[in-house]
Amino acid sequence: MTSDPGFESTRRYSAAEVKRILGMADPTVDRLFAKARTVLGQERANQCLELARLAPLTRRHVPISAVAALVAGTVDLGPEWWTAGHEELAEERAWSPLGVPDRVLTAGSYEPGLDDGDSCLAPLAEWIAEDAANKSWGRPVDRLDTTEAGVEGRVVLPHDAREGDRLTVVAAPGSRIWVDVVAREGHVAHGTSRLTSRLAERVLHDVALVRAAWSIATSGAPVRLPGELPGRHNDPFASKLAAADSRCLFEWAVANGANGRELAGPWRTKDSLWTARLRLGLPFSRPGAWLIFDEAVAALIDDDEPALSAALADLGC
Repeated sequence: MTSDPGFESTRRYSAAEVKRILGMADPTVDRLFAKARTVLGQERANQCLELARLAPLTRRHVPISAVAALVAGTVDLGPEWWTAGHEELAEERAWSPLGVPDRVLTAGSYEPGLDDGDSCLAPLAEWIAEDAANKSWGRPVDRLDTTEAGVEGRVVLPHDAREGDRLTVVAAPGSRIWVDVVAREGHVAHGTSRLTSRLAERVLHDVALVRAAWSIATSGAPVRLPGELPGRHNDPFASKLAAADSRCLFEWAVANGANGRELAGPWRTKDSLWTARLRLGLPFSRPGAWLIFDEAVAALIDDDEPALSAALADLGC
């Protein structure tokens, strides 16, 4: 049983991007933190590692990929980034101070409700991607939600904009859209500017790209942190599963078309269940109720009893 061939191709491409940006041919967590100790310094790297431990097991890729972005961003911007104030372009197109990265890292928590244990690593990864993009392409003049319809012409132009200018707007952290200033076609109503905006090229900075690339490139196995050895007492994925829940999920998977022999279940440990989940190609290759099955798998591994009970009920277990 193999995962989706298209996703395997994407995974190989992502690993190549990690190598290009971080110079790391084999993206492992141990090698990432070894590089983090060199680039960020021992203290910051240790703080990042302790914050990564807060994430649920199935969401560990969130803080770890954030560390990859922080390493890439610090190489680009220099260690002084950590002690300078970070500003963000707010919806009203004014720059607002958000904080100093070192202080946020020391505090640990930044925004309650995040899916990586409420740590500050994901927000800091967005900050450093934004500042790296600003360094490369200049500060943006506006923000733009490209998921909304009719975004053409909605960029607020600077008062000194001229036809032929190319401006930069924020699309997402580390992502920019270049906007061309053009003359309006046809009749222009009195009091309306004769200039408008037209979207051109979208670009993504390597600091933002490496975050996504790391997550995809390393998604073929459980994420173990430095010092966690497979099958040993300090391996959180070696924890035993409740036999009844494991059997319920196994029987549901077989009843819905999975090969029981290839599944190698019912599963005794979190490692064996998570590995089977990856072989199934979840969550990318199986639609419908399999997404609920995937929620149940994640809840069982993360010891999330309310979510597990709800998912098992939806599956009819």
